[in-house]
Amino acid sequence: MGPESTSVSLRVARVLAEIEGVEPHELEYSLYNCINTEALELLMTSKQPEWELTFRVPDHTVTVYGTGAIEIDGELVEEGSENSIFKE
Repeated sequence: MGPESTSVSLRVARVLAEIEGVEPHELEYSLYNCINTEALELLMTSKQPEWELTFRVPDHTVTVYGTGAIEIDGELVEEGSENSIFKE
C-alpha cells in the first residue's frame, strides 16, 4: 500500500512505532494528543506541495512535507512515494 492511499497521520504513527520498536497502537501517546490530525490530513489535500509542518511528540520531532515526505528527528524516513525506508 503506497503513501497516497494511507492517511498521513497513520503513516506518521507507523514510522514512530517502527522507531520505538512497537506496534502503532502500543505507542505511549496518541498522535491526536500531539497535533490536530484532521488539520494535518486537510493540509495534505493542498494543491501547493511547498509547505512543511513540524511538531513534537514525546522524544521526537516530526516534520511532514506537502510532498508527503516525513522526517523524524531531522532524518528522512519516508519519501512520500513507494520508496519508504521502512518497508511493510
